[in-house]
Amino acid sequence: MRILSTVLLGIGAALGVVASVFLTIDGNLARLTGWYSFKPGMPLFTPENAARLPEVDWMKIGDLNDTITCRREEDGVWWIISPFRDRMNPAVVSSILNFAAQTRVVDTLPLNQTTRARMREYGVETTPHSFVLKVPDGNKGEHTTVARFTLGSTSPWLADAGDGQSVVPTTYLRTDFYGNDKRIHVVSGNILSMFRSGLSALRDPRPLLFTPDSLREVSICNHAAEGGETTVKICRASAETPWNIIAPCLTSADQDKMNNLVASFVSLAAVKVEDNTAVQPRGPAEFTISFRADGSDEPVVLTIYKSFPSPADGQPLCHATVNNRPVVFTLQAEPRVSRRGSYSRIVNSICNLPVLPTRAMAQLRSGAGNIYTAELPLSLSELRSLRFSNIVDKDVSRVVLRVHDSNESLRLMLIPGDVESEVSDMWMYSVGGSRFAEADEHVVRRFLNGLGTIPVRGIEADMKPGENPREFMARYGLNNPYYTLFLSPRPCLYRATLFGVDLPLVKDRDTRIFYISRYRDPQTGRFRWLGMEEGGSTIYWLSTRLTRTFSLSANYWRARNVVNFPISALRKLTLGYQQAPLELLYDYIGESWTGTLGGEDVTPRINPHRAQYYIRQLQKLKVAEWLDKDDEFALESLRNPVFSVCLNLEITDYSRAEAVVMDSSTLDHDNLTPGMGDSRTQMAEGALTESSATDEALREAALQVHPTISKTITIEIAPSTEASDQPFFYGRVVETGELFVLPYADAQGLDGNILDM
Repeated sequence: MRILSTVLLGIGAALGVVASVFLTIDGNLARLTGWYSFKPGMPLFTPENAARLPEVDWMKIGDLNDTITCRREEDGVWWIISPFRDRMNPAVVSSILNFAAQTRVVDTLPLNQTTRARMREYGVETTPHSFVLKVPDGNKGEHTTVARFTLGSTSPWLADAGDGQSVVPTTYLRTDFYGNDKRIHVVSGNILSMFRSGLSALRDPRPLLFTPDSLREVSICNHAAEGGETTVKICRASAETPWNIIAPCLTSADQDKMNNLVASFVSLAAVKVEDNTAVQPRGPAEFTISFRADGSDEPVVLTIYKSFPSPADGQPLCHATVNNRPVVFTLQAEPRVSRRGSYSRIVNSICNLPVLPTRAMAQLRSGAGNIYTAELPLSLSELRSLRFSNIVDKDVSRVVLRVHDSNESLRLMLIPGDVESEVSDMWMYSVGGSRFAEADEHVVRRFLNGLGTIPVRGIEADMKPGENPREFMARYGLNNPYYTLFLSPRPCLYRATLFGVDLPLVKDRDTRIFYISRYRDPQTGRFRWLGMEEGGSTIYWLSTRLTRTFSLSANYWRARNVVNFPISALRKLTLGYQQAPLELLYDYIGESWTGTLGGEDVTPRINPHRAQYYIRQLQKLKVAEWLDKDDEFALESLRNPVFSVCLNLEITDYSRAEAVVMDSSTLDHDNLTPGMGDSRTQMAEGALTESSATDEALREAALQVHPTISKTITIEIAPSTEASDQPFFYGRVVETGELFVLPYADAQGLDGNILDM
């Protein structure tokens, strides 16, 4: 009996070992029974195995002609490891895993119908695609299978997608994962379309794999350039910093074009990927492009070869290779449809409209998002910025525009506002050393934005490495410029914690200096404006759209408000009609009005709401243009004004404080001698830095009690007698003699009806 017991125990132990082996391999005991109960609607694989599908890091995929083994490496990238190493298409990996996790059994053919003829009919023998998915085994460092199946052909049925509204295609499938099961199932989903060209779909069609933010350097070598091989090198310090060209010259890159170029390289996809042992690139290499990403030791090098026509339809194609994959890519060099003629003009017109995002416009130009190598901007002229500077108007706090050999200069100064007090920023201007006055904010913004947004007409010259800057500038007359422009940026505001207290830290930024001069072309004899930044290496041919904003006329910068007064200062308002004047007295404390018309008391007829509205309209009244005080056409029309407005005000007199501030911060023209090197600091300090005397004057002005004075402002208007398509009015401030042009509608609005009938 002991022998029999020992034998039985041995048999039981052997069965246990066999069961454990099958469990280790397949994760189920169905292989011992050879049968698994499939029911319509149930998942193909058990919930336990489906939950482990995201852990899959090993696949074997085969068809009748080939078998490919793939593995996911530690960085998460899938690679084909057999028959030779190549990067796997992540879209295919995702589709296979999603199919295994989401497919449901729709129906199962009876076992007695699973004949060889049926297996051929359903494709599980004639056109099979087999899949084995494994996860790592933590105990032994090996792998455990979590899914295995063979796909046949597409079945003619459609299955419910699960939402009760849409349907999905179905596929014939057979799996021996649950034992030696020969049955054929109909399952939901279909991924066969990916393998129309065989298992080549498993290879990643994208030659390059990196995130745009990680890219730090791009080097483009043009082997077919006219005049010999050229190299353009572009780099940036981080994803937040701009791209800069460092070879063959030092200059700024066009940020939009560079971002589009990087996005195009990431999206670049081949129409065919082939083993480099079977196919050799056609034609000589045209471009060699090197990419260096953040954290990478070696650069990725993409080589693009000369284009050739497709034997099938004549479409221009080209070959390409990368240094980290043993394959040859076939890329689309040009679109089938010509980009010339009326089609090209229509597309370019639409793309130039400022209504589409930059990426959307790039896709529209390339045709539904396709990337063509011939349309990639790969030359210096295409990638360099055609902006005179990268100035942003909100970063500037002081401006000085000085004319050579003249005491004339323009000074702009920003008076910061306060958000909590709802006080807006204000720009002040001074021309020729005059007292500061309020500037037209829109004109100042247009001037500052134009420095960074108006494209230059072209590149005049680039300074060669090692060339003397003085000689380079002198060659184009920039050593003795017509204009010298100083820009003082706002300080950078940082925050730091010191002894547990959050403190703001102000850090000054360097003043920027630009030189602008008129240059006569020795070949054509024509003049053009050239400009260059101090410390730069490029001389730009400036657009007249930009140079027209360099004005030293006070009327050009002056604020467009005709009058500027608080309503609390108003004491009397007189509306001078051609008949009898309407005189209105205003009590700000009591918010009441009294008035007379031709000596008759009309106080009961005054509509206080209309009167308040009229005052607000006066405060908002803006001129269309300031004129010289001796403008003959305006003076002729204003000999007989048709209407006048007289304001009697009592305001605080700040003239004494303003005079002290101006005297202590007057621009010293003698110290502004253009030059290089040490003179830059001298020029910037003399032009833009406030002295301690100015700070003291401002402090005294704030603490001092200022007197109240009476002031009268009289405005006269008259219609223009000149022939014009759009009628307008001339206006004059009687006390100062200032002349201006007033739009017709605004002038008509001055004839306000304040009295009730």
